[in-house]
Amino acid sequence: MSVIKSNITLVLTILAVGIVLFFIYDLLFSPPDHMQGQLIEKIFVPKRVSSAATPYAGALRSNYFISAQREEQWIAIVKMDSGDTLIVHCKSNDYQSRNIGDLIYFKKYEGSHHIKYFAHNEKED
Repeated sequence: MSVIKSNITLVLTILAVGIVLFFIYDLLFSPPDHMQGQLIEKIFVPKRVSSAATPYAGALRSNYFISAQREEQWIAIVKMDSGDTLIVHCKSNDYQSRNIGDLIYFKKYEGSHHIKYFAHNEKED
């Protein structure tokens, strides 16, 4: 009985590793789709500081705080010819040089198998 249980565990482990490798391969090695759309809205998200107390052994021991800063984000809302609306992350100079109504070219990273878990859109240079 122990041999059968270990064989099932081995098969399930190999299957899980295979599925994870499939997702990683699709995410890292699929070329992006080159797309274009009309810029309908521009959003600037300023960087922010978030702080948290440092717990020691599950209890708060001091008033020492760790702060982490996020980067500023420049986001464009783009309407496609098909009617879909996508969010595109831009660089600051592209964001500032574009106006609402302009045509914007971007890359869509979705994987060749259209796995959307890590999908994102990025302004083309």
